[in-house]
Amino acid sequence: MIACSVVAVVPACSTAPVKMGALPAEHGYADSLIVNVEDMRHIANFEGLSPYAYADRHGPAQADVNAPGPCRAVGSSDVTFTKGWKEFRAVAYSGTTDDLQPGGIAPITQVSHAVAVYPDAVTAGEALSRLESQLNECASLHNADYDFSLSKPDSSTLKLTSAGWSHVYRVKASVLVSVGVLGIEPTEQIANTVLQTISDRIK
Repeated sequence: MIACSVVAVVPACSTAPVKMGALPAEHGYADSLIVNVEDMRHIANFEGLSPYAYADRHGPAQADVNAPGPCRAVGSSDVTFTKGWKEFRAVAYSGTTDDLQPGGIAPITQVSHAVAVYPDAVTAGEALSRLESQLNECASLHNADYDFSLSKPDSSTLKLTSAGWSHVYRVKASVLVSVGVLGIEPTEQIANTVLQTISDRIK
């Protein structure tokens, strides 16, 4: 199942807590780019979303050390974002659906988003280029736990799609944005809407 194998996409699947990185002295700009839960419920058309405290961070989460090297960049982790950012903010909203799976397990739904603000646009662009290289390497492994399609709709955007989840990345100005959607259809449309909402806020 890709949903819990890619722990960077779904922090709820992680079993060990990760120590939050040191807070930047100021992170107000990054905070201003985050979509609040009310707006996210509207975008996803899903009232069951609630803030997920574990994923509320001012530093990237540690990547899954059990993942193949390049696949550690999938989702949103300390490997996704090149070091050197000035501000960072990550927030996720999660919930469950009424569509019970065999065994009475309610599927997890989640929308996560993160922004890293770099010193300048060149550094942010380099971060996206590095990420693209890693994601291509991961896709080329054809690992069953990381079964996704990678595309590049434009020069500033990367898109990962698979059954039941979608993840998109974009660079605008000095900001690298990461948005992941799991279990809420249409995942790709929701991810794109969140991505555009954040992009419109970037100065």
